[in-house]
Amino acid sequence: MGKILSITIPSYNVEKYIDKCVQSMLVDSILDDIEILIVNDGSKDSTPEIAKGYVEKYPQTVRLIDKENGGHGDAVNTGLKHATGLYFKVVDSDDWVDEASLM
Repeated sequence: MGKILSITIPSYNVEKYIDKCVQSMLVDSILDDIEILIVNDGSKDSTPEIAKGYVEKYPQTVRLIDKENGGHGDAVNTGLKHATGLYFKVVDSDDWVDEASLM
């Protein structure tokens, strides 16, 4: 069975926030059911390196998509193009989710 939920995180220069965002989604009981797509929208800070760390640690769940800067909407659309889940959600990189909302 494929992923149930694809979560796209449009990301541009969010090294201060992305850890809290991604960690809020890494719930052990649902890792097989979700994919987290971090769309790096041309960041100039360490956002892509932080994202690569999550890809290495959670290769079945987290993917990094690098692209030239095109703005928030373009990053969302890029995530949508790469999503494989039955459902699609966008979470801004300076936000987080409550674990109960993913169950």
